[in-house]
Amino acid sequence: MNAEILRGQLGRLLLVAATLFLLALFVGCGSSEEAVYDEETEAPVISEQARLQYRADSLMNENRRLQDQVDALTAESRKLTARNAELETRLAEAAAPPPPPVVTDPTEAYRTALGQFNARNYSGALEGFSSILGSGSAGELADNCQYWMGECYYGMGQYSEAMQNFEKVMDYTRSGKIPYATLMIGNCQAAMGNKAAAVETYQKVISGFPTSPAAEKARAKLGKM
Repeated sequence: MNAEILRGQLGRLLLVAATLFLLALFVGCGSSEEAVYDEETEAPVISEQARLQYRADSLMNENRRLQDQVDALTAESRKLTARNAELETRLAEAAAPPPPPVVTDPTEAYRTALGQFNARNYSGALEGFSSILGSGSAGELADNCQYWMGECYYGMGQYSEAMQNFEKVMDYTRSGKIPYATLMIGNCQAAMGNKAAAVETYQKVISGFPTSPAAEKARAKLGKM
């Protein structure tokens, strides 16, 4: 009887001990999980002043970046402005008329150009006659220079340009080259295939300057047409 009582009391003690152990274990685990949870969820506290300072620093950095871009664009604009000014200067220089040629002795220059024409150096002669006219010192040789420029173009087969220069001889109303210039206009018209206009021009030479050598040449031209 005593043994059974002892076994019963021992069993109750073991049950109480087991219960206390489980309670202790449960309470310990709950405290640990709660502590971990608190550590993970607890956020640091940031003051309003710190936030404003951070915002101010961000705005300053953005302002510096934008200022750097403005400086770069300003420098590029200055380069483009300088380049544009340089190009405008070059265009103005290119568009400016060349200075008139310097002819110290127009008579000698005229003889030289005429010699080149007789040697069939039409381009060289044309440059010489043109230089005399362009210098403004041609004087009484101006109509002759204009006429021979027409002859140079005619010799090079540029009949339209030749006719334009022969027509300019008519501006010198007292020029002795007018009958010959009129004859050469007829020759240009004939060379360009305008036979009717050439005939009319030859007849104008004959009627306008009947006793001139140019009229004799005009009659000969008409006889061959």
